[in-house]
Amino acid sequence: MKEYYRRNLPLYRHETIGFALFLAWVFCTLFGCGLATHDTAIDGTFTTYNLERIWMVSGLFEGLGGAAGLIASRFVRDPDRLVRRRAFGATALACAVLGNVLTWFAWTDRFGAAWAFHVPGGALTGVAVALFAMLWSDRLGSYDEAHVEFAIPLSFTVSFVLYSVLLFTKRGSIPFLALLLAMIALSFWLACRRPAEARPCGSEARATLPPHRGMLSFCLLVCLSWVQVAFFRVVSTPAIMGDRVTHFLIPFSCACALSIVMLVLCLRMSRYLNLSLAYRWSLPLFMLSYVPILVDYGNPMLRLAAYSINFLGMFGVQFGCWLGACKYLRRSGSGALAVFGTYALGEGIGIFVGCLVGLFAMESLETKGLVVLSAVIMTIVLFTIMVTGFNPNWVLNRTRERGDADDAGTVAGDGTPDLTALFEQEACALQAAYDLTNRETDVAALLLAGRSRPYIRDELTVSINTVSSHVRSIFSKCGVHSQQELIDLARKGSGETDGKA
Repeated sequence: MKEYYRRNLPLYRHETIGFALFLAWVFCTLFGCGLATHDTAIDGTFTTYNLERIWMVSGLFEGLGGAAGLIASRFVRDPDRLVRRRAFGATALACAVLGNVLTWFAWTDRFGAAWAFHVPGGALTGVAVALFAMLWSDRLGSYDEAHVEFAIPLSFTVSFVLYSVLLFTKRGSIPFLALLLAMIALSFWLACRRPAEARPCGSEARATLPPHRGMLSFCLLVCLSWVQVAFFRVVSTPAIMGDRVTHFLIPFSCACALSIVMLVLCLRMSRYLNLSLAYRWSLPLFMLSYVPILVDYGNPMLRLAAYSINFLGMFGVQFGCWLGACKYLRRSGSGALAVFGTYALGEGIGIFVGCLVGLFAMESLETKGLVVLSAVIMTIVLFTIMVTGFNPNWVLNRTRERGDADDAGTVAGDGTPDLTALFEQEACALQAAYDLTNRETDVAALLLAGRSRPYIRDELTVSINTVSSHVRSIFSKCGVHSQQELIDLARKGSGETDGKA
């Protein structure tokens, strides 16, 4: 465990902490709208759902930004290089800064034309979210599975802390605006600067799947999930409780704490972490969120509980999609424009439709009609997840069982060395010499290939605890103390060391 933190924490501090700043910027700008000053700022009358209207505009343009990314992934000659150009990040930063400034103008009603600023402000913010998602996914997708599973949960934790501290200590809109702009500017700089040392981009593992497979079902599930999140946010908003502490900080903080606990349990106990994690996590929470408002919709405390559960489901969608999709990027051959363009398209359209339907329901329906509409939407979401919630194209298991290497040899059909077969043969040699079990031999082959424990967990469909147990047993039987020592032992046993001497 110490080695795990020693390897990943410095890398996170120097290269990937900017992802946490991006998430905190999104939460403060949209989910809590930290730029908001007072409810009457827009048009001089008390309006409950101003935040949701802005979020709806942002969602629409985030979807359009995602669609543009998808188009570019199809027609641009080298889409990966496009994302890595500094001009791409500079465009994202410009949209974020201008969007925040225009939204601030609108909330403070500086020129008496609030909605003239709110619409373009929300639109630019939505485009910035889509572009930054593609930018950071390309960056995160270049790291191995171990760092992805370290960096993303830690980034969400850091962003939750930043969000809570900034909103709780908010004093005036100008300092808050300056902090938001500083966060997103630093995130841009960290995403676009050249890393300290070259990292493997994952191309050696990107031959398992054709690109763009499974993206339609991914988009559909993301879209329906965010329809549920946005619709229920409008329906369950505890507006009658008023201030930002009860409206945002209490439900958001409770959901943050619970989501971190749940994510740690998922990382430790799940046998496979891919895109389906989002729906395995969120589905029961979506269903549970309706219980408090069905008990007594007019009770503000029950609506606050429902609001918190909805936040928890929303975090599940985000966690699952970012973890699964960044690992998918590394191993499938797809690019960030394609995968996270799909994600931004689904999320943006889902937010737009969910807010639109929710606002219509709150303005036009009585409580009974609202409950019926909620049940219909929940049924549609459940049915969609039942039908398309698991796609075999998301599975990145091994394409060959151990033992096939004996028949296939160590040379591929094109004459290049078959490294997988070589590692499996070395593992079989260790099995014969040190009495490894069949499962330990499977794990040893992947260790000899330099794979991380999260990679092995996903590859063999076992929990991380089981992988660690097998690794300890292998090290004990072979008399080594690290993965590198095991590799050296296997190379020596295969005769490579003698040949070099």
